[in-house]
Amino acid sequence: MNAKEISESLATAVERAAPAVVRVEGRRRPSSGIVWSADGHVVTAAHTLHHEEGVTVTLADGRTLPAKVVGVDHGTDVALLKVDAALSEAPRTSEKRRVGELVVVLSRAGSGVRAGLGMVAAANGPWRTASGGRIDRWIEVDGALPPGASGGPLVDVEGAVVGMNTSALARGGSTVPVETVERVVASLLAHGGVRRGWLGVAVQPVRLDEKQAGTAGQERALLLVSVAAESPATTAGLQVGDVVLGFAGQAVADPRELHARLDESTVDAPVAVRLLRGGVVTDVSVTVGGRVAGHPHGCGR
Repeated sequence: MNAKEISESLATAVERAAPAVVRVEGRRRPSSGIVWSADGHVVTAAHTLHHEEGVTVTLADGRTLPAKVVGVDHGTDVALLKVDAALSEAPRTSEKRRVGELVVVLSRAGSGVRAGLGMVAAANGPWRTASGGRIDRWIEVDGALPPGASGGPLVDVEGAVVGMNTSALARGGSTVPVETVERVVASLLAHGGVRRGWLGVAVQPVRLDEKQAGTAGQERALLLVSVAAESPATTAGLQVGDVVLGFAGQAVADPRELHARLDESTVDAPVAVRLLRGGVVTDVSVTVGGRVAGHPHGCGR
């Protein structure tokens, strides 16, 4: 394939995807969005919505429509909007990307669609965000996202959406893959948010003394400073003063580590919590509860 053929192929890919790329205004600076279903659902980046009132979506044909916020999940930075119109749904793909593949960043922060050619710089396994969101695959494109690109799609050379671009989850930007967005959208439609695990405890980091560290096999852990009544932690017998060493087989030493592991996969599931109590290491099984998270820390611990 020569340069002209490559150029024409990329232009065709943009033309295919462009009708499903919209402009979203939810605060002072506009962002982008992706038409997710023909019945009027639009996906965008949650961090670009300053409030739920006064949100508008401008379509490829120039129409500007009011949008209802169906739900948001700041853990994955996915928000779902609904407009009262039949829309052109974006073609999508969950095919795994390879490092070196050409991709196109699309946005509609202005009046027309904007395209930026990029390359997949990194493509790895699943990861968790600082707010506890589970991202099925890490996708990073070379170069920083242009202004207004958050919420817009990353598309392959055939014009199929690979995922939603966001500048909120990682420095320089990243892409939330299609399979993650689909899972979160399903939860937003059902619950208005994403269920995350809940223990009902407050913790603070603690450095163990030499004897405790020798017993526990680690120098840092989490001290339980409060346990909510009628919570999963109380039911399992956890007490104020217990030192949490591990959760689900992994050591924890930072509250953010515990928070990140309390994702939707733990809800209603028995999880082993390793404790240091009275100088003795013990394992306690806790059946994790669930709460719908509507903001970054809405699920609690």
